[in-house]
Amino acid sequence: MGVMSKLRRLLGLVEGHEDEVAKQVGKRTKVSEEKAKKGIEKATDAVKNGSDSGSGDRSSY
Repeated sequence: MGVMSKLRRLLGLVEGHEDEVAKQVGKRTKVSEEKAKKGIEKATDAVKNGSDSGSGDRSSY
């Protein structure tokens, strides 16, 4: 299973629950809820566009 198909599957599970996921990320890591939500949105956009650019670059999250 490729990286993009794994991302599609995971983001499908997250869809509709972005706020709750961002809140949990904020509790469990040093990442703010806002940054977590932006990261989820960015990953969702990348998967929808079929792009894996920046998949190794976490500096923008």
